[in-house]
Amino acid sequence: MRNSKLEENIIIAINAMKKIMILFLGPFLTAYFIQASQESIVDLSIYYIFSYILLAIGSFVVASIIKNKFRMGMFRIGVILNFFYILSIIILKENIINHLALISILYGISSSAYWFPYNLFVINKIDNSYRTEYTVKSQIVSSIIGVLFPILLGSIITATNYELTAVIILFISLVQIILSFLLTRDLKDNLPKFNLKNTWKKLKNNSQIKKMSIVEFFVGMNVSDGALEILMTILIFNSFKTNLNLGIITSIATILSIVAVHVYGKIYKNRNDKNIIIASSVIPVLSVLLLLIWKNSITIIIYNFCYVIFTSLLTLTREIRLFNISDSNIVNKNNQIEFFAIREGILNCGRIIGYLMLLLAGISGSQLVLNIIMVILTLSILIMGVNIKKIEKFEKSF
Repeated sequence: MRNSKLEENIIIAINAMKKIMILFLGPFLTAYFIQASQESIVDLSIYYIFSYILLAIGSFVVASIIKNKFRMGMFRIGVILNFFYILSIIILKENIINHLALISILYGISSSAYWFPYNLFVINKIDNSYRTEYTVKSQIVSSIIGVLFPILLGSIITATNYELTAVIILFISLVQIILSFLLTRDLKDNLPKFNLKNTWKKLKNNSQIKKMSIVEFFVGMNVSDGALEILMTILIFNSFKTNLNLGIITSIATILSIVAVHVYGKIYKNRNDKNIIIASSVIPVLSVLLLLIWKNSITIIIYNFCYVIFTSLLTLTREIRLFNISDSNIVNKNNQIEFFAIREGILNCGRIIGYLMLLLAGISGSQLVLNIIMVILTLSILIMGVNIKKIEKFEKSF
């Protein structure tokens, strides 16, 4: 049974604040690394590889702890640890490059403690029949944040410095902590003991789970904090030089993605969305080929816009299917926790592989190798989309 609208709106608000932090700790932290380190790609890759190894391990530990209780407590721990993660960035300043191990540990642990309970909230507090409406609403709110804050953050960083902007983000993190205590506590479940092995045996041969696993692996490589996202930021920042320009381009791309998501919500909510999935998979590949043939500021922007707009649509369709399958006859309350632990493991394997490829490009110092990696990562969007198309929507319980 769904909780009140107030609680749903609190969850959306908390996630919107998380979006602000992701913007700051994503493109702008990447730009900060580029400025602070002469080996930015190598340093960034090592940082994210360790972060996602810890996130994968942390997800299994968190899953085993919150199987029947302590979900809300774990979520609040994640929010609080994120506060200390941002605080450490403020304290370390330019020395952040020399303390990547500490930063990656804080990032990995705080992310696992936050996202795992959050995903369970979305599954258990929101009915499948309301899922598309909720997901569209949540993504539009996050996208509005994505329009306003890149320019705002880019302007503040350009006018002052990165550390002062981090103080503002720290305050937002504090508000997020307060909001987390407004959510009601979950009741204790009486579920079977956490058993990853048995759940994997049960699910691994299911065709829908197989397709979802392929999708999650490639999502990790190219969309959800993946290597292609970072590569895109490096490409833009190296071409346009300032945080303000980075913010402006990010904001414009986000506006276009809002329009695309809104159109999807209006037109494809109750229709077959397979054609839009295929189009969204193919267009980024065409744009990267255009970039490689004629590399200039215009084709860089086109590639960025195609990536942001069409991966937003793919992410939306994938999230609806993921959360619906998590509350279907395939996955139920008895193995939901284990399913998401497996999913997190696969997602983070994709991230790690992507960053290992980026590390290889950084070590080689070759533009050709970097271009090849960019093409491979972009092609993974096509593979991801083909598999999203094959997954059932599970809009009704079976």
